[in-house]
Amino acid sequence: MNWPAVFDFFNNQSVGAFLGAFAAFGLVVLNDRRRELRKVRNVKAEVDVNLANAQAKLETVRRNRALLREQNRVMPAPILKFNTAFIRQLSAEVLDRLSLDQRRAIDALCYTMEATDGLLEEAYSHAQRLSGSLDHAEQITTAKRLLHDFDDAIVNLKRLMEMCGNYVAGQYTVIVTKQYDRLSYEEK
Repeated sequence: MNWPAVFDFFNNQSVGAFLGAFAAFGLVVLNDRRRELRKVRNVKAEVDVNLANAQAKLETVRRNRALLREQNRVMPAPILKFNTAFIRQLSAEVLDRLSLDQRRAIDALCYTMEATDGLLEEAYSHAQRLSGSLDHAEQITTAKRLLHDFDDAIVNLKRLMEMCGNYVAGQYTVIVTKQYDRLSYEEK
């Protein structure tokens, strides 16, 4: 077979091995990039899941607060925590694929989720205490603390829902630059 002189260079086992290795390397790089982009999408999806969780928690807190206010009853039940560890793990795996604002937004989201979980844990503790045997003065004090915990949790959950919505919409800068005013999230 008569090959042009340019192709004689490729008719060599070393060159063929090099081109095969280079092609395999290229496929590995492309596959790694695809996996990392999928993980970035998974972070966004996990934030979206936590948005739905925040909405459900908000309704639970509102019901519990109404039960205490209107019927003077307490239903001590723990509320599942947000899965911030998974979001942090996914983010750490694709840190170089996230912008600075995305990383800061993820930190702000996780911080707010953990703070809200702390408030809900405190509310659960107060509800358990209130359902036990306390004297009248302790009942009133604990009920006031529990209502305060519910009010704080509502503010945090509404702020978190807004933050998650901004993250899912790709508005990372808004999350880290907005001045969140507690009064705009309060309910009476």
